Amino acid sequence: MVLGVTTQPWPFSPALLRILRRLRRNRRNDGCAVNCEYDRTDDSRLPWSTDGAYGGWGGRAYHGVEAAGIFDGDRKPTPVVFVHGTQRDACDWESHAEFFIERGYGGDDLWAITFREGASSHREMAEQLDDFVRRVREHTGADRVALVGHSLGVTGIRFWMATRDRYEWVETVVGLAGPNHGTVFNIWCAEAGIDGDDYQVSPFLRADYDEHDNHPLAWLNQDETPGSVAYYTIRGSDDALFWRCAESPELEGATNVVLETGHDGVRTTRETKEHLFEWITGEHPYDMRNQVSRSR
Repeated sequence: MVLGVTTQPWPFSPALLRILRRLRRNRRNDGCAVNCEYDRTDDSRLPWSTDGAYGGWGGRAYHGVEAAGIFDGDRKPTPVVFVHGTQRDACDWESHAEFFIERGYGGDDLWAITFREGASSHREMAEQLDDFVRRVREHTGADRVALVGHSLGVTGIRFWMATRDRYEWVETVVGLAGPNHGTVFNIWCAEAGIDGDDYQVSPFLRADYDEHDNHPLAWLNQDETPGSVAYYTIRGSDDALFWRCAESPELEGATNVVLETGHDGVRTTRETKEHLFEWITGEHPYDMRNQVSRSR
């Protein structure tokens, strides 16, 4: 999928400015939207040491529930790894974990990484994800996991699988508001020379990637849904980040859904959580057989 784009002067809409202001505010909080108490490489919420490579949370001790989840019929859930976007962290996924736990997931089934830097390159994300997912597989004994990414985390997941050939480790990928075909905003940043700090991925995520020889996003999109992996995407109809490239988050060969919300709403809305649960588990999120009461 190649999108029609333009490099005409950028109309800085109020919605886009709000996204950029939120990004800068999060950066002042070390990339955390809720200003949490943990450093980015704090591994105290994980059952292994990261030696300062990354942070995150997951496991029975952190969630305060039994290790293994179970659905009606004794079927065990697939472990889920949540992956954040630019200037965010694992705190983004707390309510998602609660939603899954209330429906039969156990403490060792739910994990979220915090990348070492708030604005990471794709190679940095791939390196840290490779260790994180390997550790999750070893800790849980699962052959395959499900990955859920938001924004930059979506292309981070895809780049990791492609460069490390990790398709056999992955059962499901869900991309939420991911810049899979770049953005016009990133074209503007790259051509204006704004390609450092929070905007270092702008050259990678420019929407006119097909016009540039040997572009990494063109390479990544040669096959948009490779491997024996189930792919799903959700995009927002009111996402200002995808001005003039509204379909950028979609992937050929995936189940693609549109919700009436903005960039962050694609992650936070309850409808997204419902889709995630059903796509990953094959179970209806309101099947009473899987509703559980857990002490926290």
